[in-house]
Amino acid sequence: MKKQVSVQPKDSRELLSSILSFMKGSQGLSLKELVSIYSSIEPAESVPLSVFSTRLSPSEALCRYLKENRDLSYHDIAILLNRDDRSVWTSCARAVKKMPKPIVTKQDDLLIPISIFADRSKSIFENLTLHLKSQSYSNAKIAKLLNRQQGSVATVANRAESKDER
Repeated sequence: MKKQVSVQPKDSRELLSSILSFMKGSQGLSLKELVSIYSSIEPAESVPLSVFSTRLSPSEALCRYLKENRDLSYHDIAILLNRDDRSVWTSCARAVKKMPKPIVTKQDDLLIPISIFADRSKSIFENLTLHLKSQSYSNAKIAKLLNRQQGSVATVANRAESKDER
């Protein structure tokens, strides 16, 4: 059995710095090429933030992205999100009706861990907003990133925070 090693933030920065130095030196890659390589690696357990900046509801956008872009079954999505299969199917069906074109993500996008959406006590939007707030984003910045009204983001953030206090 492999021993799992915990990497602290300081250690990870040093490790990343060593890898970048190696790639730049021995492989002759430019910083732009390294960023491009890094950006193309999208962990299976995360979703790009730009998925949520469409005119779809956060639930519709997330379910549709996981179905079409990740090729997951409704059941697999339901397990990931701790939701019912039927609600996942409904979200996907509504999303296709609202927006027939596929969801296109940005190349250099912030990645959001899918695991944050499994908390059923809060909505997808509340979980997303709380996660971004925990990353020190202001309501104004979150609103801009998600293409939403700042007041809506503030309301959702307050509602989610009050649910945490209970």
